[in-house]
Amino acid sequence: MAILRNGSNDGFIGRSGNTVTYLRYGKLVKRTIGLRTDKPTVPVLRSRQVTALITALLKPVKSFIAVGFELEGKLKLTSYYTVATSYNRLNAISGTYPEQRIDFTKVLFSRGKMPLTPDASVRRTEKGLIFNWDASFTASGVNGNDQVMLMAYAPGSSGTVFQLNAGRRSEGQAILSIRKRRKPLLLETYISFMSENRKRVSNSIYTGHIIW
Repeated sequence: MAILRNGSNDGFIGRSGNTVTYLRYGKLVKRTIGLRTDKPTVPVLRSRQVTALITALLKPVKSFIAVGFELEGKLKLTSYYTVATSYNRLNAISGTYPEQRIDFTKVLFSRGKMPLTPDASVRRTEKGLIFNWDASFTASGVNGNDQVMLMAYAPGSSGTVFQLNAGRRSEGQAILSIRKRRKPLLLETYISFMSENRKRVSNSIYTGHIIW
């Protein structure tokens, strides 16, 4: 892929031969298109496996990461999905090909400069998961009316549940309702905070896994 400076493509946008040129977030992008016929190398296979893992990870929670990575996407003049994909590709994959896998302790579903809130935890009840955090925590960029975002991620299942506005920071507790299931379900849990005006967001905090 090549990114062209303004004017360097002689005003042409579209397909030409085996390349296509288009405008994306104010930049001209030129890509080569077509099918590869050579045998893929191990690095190529490794990259393809990572792509499949990250795609499967983020697909069920697009509306969550649309909020959680929106600010960073705007800062980098790209999409929320691109920055979420890039971060998790580089940081949330463990193991070696062909045994690569997602390390859920390192996954981020939101990313920003808001200070991390200490003592975040989760426990299960009959109605769902109760998240707790230190409501007395103070720091620059932290306010009592910050929104709480909750995630219970079910790897390889349709049981993922999340809520973008589950309460306020000042409350110190929020509940994520989850319906009862016939079979046990492994849930990886996360909490994030976002300012009321959506101009600041925290990194998501991994709060551990729970069998539901």
